[in-house]
Amino acid sequence: MIQMMVTDTDRMHRFRHLSFTLSRALGALGLWWLCAASSHALTLQVGIYEQKPDVYIAANGQPAGILGELLNEIARREGWGLQTQSCSWARCMQLLKAGQIDLLPDMFYTPERAKTFGFHHVPVLHSWSQIYARPGNTLRSIEDLKNTGLAALAGSTQIDYLRTTLEGLHVPVRLDSVQTLDEGFKRVQSMQDDAVAADYFYGELAAHEHGLTATPIIFQPMEVFYATQKGRHAHVLATIDRYLATWQATPDSFYYRTLNHWRTPIQRSALDSHGPWIIGMLGALLVLALVLTLIFRVQLTRQRRWLLFNERRFEAILGSIDACVCTKDREQRYLYANPQLEAFYGVQEGTLIGHRDEDFLKDPATMEAINASDQAVLNTRKRQVTQPEIVPPGATESHTFLSIKAPLLNADGTVDAICTVATDITDRVRAEASAHRLAYYDILTNLPNRRQALLRLEELLKKARERQTTGALLVLNLDSFKKINDLHGHQSGDQLLCGVADRLRRTTRDRDLVARTSADEFIILLDGLGHPVGEAARDAMHVAEKLRLAIANKAFVVLGKPAYVTVSIGMTLIHVQSRSIDVVMREADMATYRAKSQGGNQVTFYEQDLQTEVEQRLWLEHDLLQALNTPQISLYIQPQFGADGRVTGAELLARWSHPTRGQVSPALFIPIAEETGLINLLGEWSLTIACQTLIKLQQLGETYPISLNVSPKRLMEPHVVDYVRDTLEKFQAPGNRLIFEVTEGVLIQDILTVAERMQALSLMGIRFSIDDFGTGYSNLAYLKRLPLYELKIDKSLVQDLPGDEENVAIVQLILAMADRLNLRVVAEGVETEEQSAFLFEHHCHALQGFLLAHPMPIETWLDTVQARR
Repeated sequence: MIQMMVTDTDRMHRFRHLSFTLSRALGALGLWWLCAASSHALTLQVGIYEQKPDVYIAANGQPAGILGELLNEIARREGWGLQTQSCSWARCMQLLKAGQIDLLPDMFYTPERAKTFGFHHVPVLHSWSQIYARPGNTLRSIEDLKNTGLAALAGSTQIDYLRTTLEGLHVPVRLDSVQTLDEGFKRVQSMQDDAVAADYFYGELAAHEHGLTATPIIFQPMEVFYATQKGRHAHVLATIDRYLATWQATPDSFYYRTLNHWRTPIQRSALDSHGPWIIGMLGALLVLALVLTLIFRVQLTRQRRWLLFNERRFEAILGSIDACVCTKDREQRYLYANPQLEAFYGVQEGTLIGHRDEDFLKDPATMEAINASDQAVLNTRKRQVTQPEIVPPGATESHTFLSIKAPLLNADGTVDAICTVATDITDRVRAEASAHRLAYYDILTNLPNRRQALLRLEELLKKARERQTTGALLVLNLDSFKKINDLHGHQSGDQLLCGVADRLRRTTRDRDLVARTSADEFIILLDGLGHPVGEAARDAMHVAEKLRLAIANKAFVVLGKPAYVTVSIGMTLIHVQSRSIDVVMREADMATYRAKSQGGNQVTFYEQDLQTEVEQRLWLEHDLLQALNTPQISLYIQPQFGADGRVTGAELLARWSHPTRGQVSPALFIPIAEETGLINLLGEWSLTIACQTLIKLQQLGETYPISLNVSPKRLMEPHVVDYVRDTLEKFQAPGNRLIFEVTEGVLIQDILTVAERMQALSLMGIRFSIDDFGTGYSNLAYLKRLPLYELKIDKSLVQDLPGDEENVAIVQLILAMADRLNLRVVAEGVETEEQSAFLFEHHCHALQGFLLAHPMPIETWLDTVQARR
């Protein structure tokens, strides 16, 4: 009955096969007709390495499996023709590299492969590698693989990863290279190996078929792609990317239906479950009968074949691995060399046998390294691990190898031969060197970077404590480097930085460290400055001054033109009392800040009082931000008087009453507000108060103008004109009774922009006054280029009148010049009758100072005006 069932089943399969063949033939005929109608149809040669369920060749010769079905669907929609070629994994890789096939499915991406093959961007599958073993195994981690036999696919990423990882962890494992994963699973099933490495999709299916189980050892997450020869079929890869991106974004797409199909276990019938056992038992009985009959006749033949098989397997394994493998006799003549070593030497198969390395290699350093390691194995009878650099015949660049040499011992324990396994790690060594350079060196100047400088500083601090030595830390900051970058571009800035780095290197000693730590900042660490500390300080100052002059005294050539730059240098000593890296760095930074704030192009030593200055600045910044828009900050008014005693104007002055520190001088908090940007908020508030005060004075019948200081930064902003116009309109304030006081410094920063802003504001009636006149710049050409109304003589010129002849001459000159230019003059800081008499005598228009009136709250002044009515 079983026979009949089998026969019926066989007939049904034959009928289905005939129908399927006929339908395929008709489909092929239609496809041929469509291809004939279009001369531009694309036919792809597809190399397939059998690996279910990822990809394999179906009975009809077309790709099958997950990647096969996806490719078939894309080809159907695009009108491509697919021709498959079955090959081993290594052979498929060779064919693709040679361009003999167009497409290879199921390739894991690695940076090394991307140099040879072309990949699309959207991964087909996300997979990983896993270890599979027989049921009941005890493998739970990489360390459990110790002293086991492990099968892995030759030429795969798994075998490369396992070899490197196991060697790095010092876990001895016998790695058996197999040509197919099916062979690897069979080796574990037959107990020739303890475990096999495979990717997840193939491993789950193969493990089920061979009675193995998955272990918890998972490694090397990978992405699966279709690959082409480098530079070919870019449109094919782009089309695959387009379909994958669309499908993967749609939950019910063909892509997910295909994955679900292959992830669903196929139900097996009872016959499927027990049939193999029945057939296996019958086959075993038949084999046993044959063996019993022929065992004595074939025993010798079997032994010979077994030896031949092992020899061929040994040669196949050694020929497929990436490492160079060889054996030498005691005279260092080659007994065996695998194809990789022969290819490295550039010789034909078998040429190395009987020769020594010196017959091919001519580099003395290379020969010395090889002979030394060979001799060490012969002398010690122990394994030698070295990392020699070998220059191959006819080449100039060396290759770095990880060489493991082990003795092959005779029965009596003497060394009979040397076995060498050498892996070319040139790319890895170069990558590590590149990574080290990126981590510890500046790319632009090739100087050590901040990270290396801090490590060296830590060494100097340790040395200072242990040996009572003294060194120095110099922080160099280029003056006006940002201006050079902005004016001439980053290319010129980069060229200038390289020139500065070169001069710093040539000016310092070999034992000193020169590092670039930021865009325009360099660090120099000086070692061995001598003792005592005073002498070391003088030596460090001498070096710093040499560095300053080396930068400033000679022009740099930038884009073919001369360019001058100066440097601010802050320095501090490194000695036994230096507390930490942070403290030393902070000291040098503060010294550099002091050098820069004093005009730059100078060397400044760290002093302890700098700490007090920094702490003061910190609380000023913090508390000023808190004080804005609170009663702590207020505006006082100080009137100005003419010769007849009448009020001719008034100036608004900012005052800060700190709740714990009392009155804070404007000389302290105004510069901080400028640097932190808070001056804009302060300026907007001041303009609002000025407008409100003008309206109140107008209501009291007073029509004199009010002056207020305008920040240079605010005047340079493009929207300042619109803001002032909006504020005047908001309060309906008369612009012709507002005087903006500006310093001479702002006038020389950008005279064209300043003139444009001032002209626009003057159209609203606003007038301009030069504050602190006579203490700034000698070039007074701007006086006739700008819409000026008034000059204010600085109090430093007024305080010694009329006794100081120089001040008398300067004040007289200012008054005469103002008269010729038709400018009004106000003198500040008038405190004595003698000063007042002298100034009015020489036709000064108005005076301002304690002699006439102290600054007072605005409400107090308004009350005074009200009382005088």
